[in-house]
Amino acid sequence: MRNISQFAISMVLLASQVHIPALGDSTASAESQAPAAGVYEVKLNTNTASPVEIVAPTKPNFDTDVLAPLRADQAAEAAKAAQALAAAQAAKRKAQIIAEEAVARVVIPTNDVWGALRDCEAGGDYTRNSGNGYYGAYQYSLSTWADFMGYARPDLAPPAVQDAKAHVTEAARGWAPWPACARKLGLL
Repeated sequence: MRNISQFAISMVLLASQVHIPALGDSTASAESQAPAAGVYEVKLNTNTASPVEIVAPTKPNFDTDVLAPLRADQAAEAAKAAQALAAAQAAKRKAQIIAEEAVARVVIPTNDVWGALRDCEAGGDYTRNSGNGYYGAYQYSLSTWADFMGYARPDLAPPAVQDAKAHVTEAARGWAPWPACARKLGLL
C-alpha cells in the first residue's frame, strides 16, 4: 500500500510542475501549444524538495555528432584503401621480379651455332676478361689470338673482328679450340 501512495504522490507532484494548457485556454501561446522537437527526460528523486526534474533536449552538435563519426569512417576507409594499394603494389613488384627471373633463366633455342658458342664460352659478352688467361666472346688465349688484325687482346677487339677470328679458327682447326662447349652443343 505504501508503494501505491508514493506513486500517487509522485504523479501529483509531477503534474504540479508541468504546465498543461487547457483545451479552451486562449491565453496559451502558440509556442507552448506546439510540441517541442526532441525527447524530454524526466528525473524523479523523492529525497529532494523538488522531486521531479524535467530536462529539455539539447540540440545536436553537427561537428561532434555528425561530422566526427563520418570523418573517422572516412579515415578508416582511406587506411584500408592505402593498405590494399600497398599490398597490390607489393604483389605487382613480386610478380615482376619473378617474371624477370624467369626471363633471365629462359634459354631461347637458336640455330645460330656461333651465338650458342658465344653464350657457352662467355655468356655472349664480347668484352669478357675471365682472369684465367682467356678473353672475349670466344675465350681465346693470347697465343691463339696472336694480335689478330692488330688487336692485342680479343676482349679489346670489336665483335665483328672476334667473329671473323672465330670463323678463321674454325675453318682451320674445326671445333677443337672450344672442346667443352663444342661437346655440350653437339659439335664434337
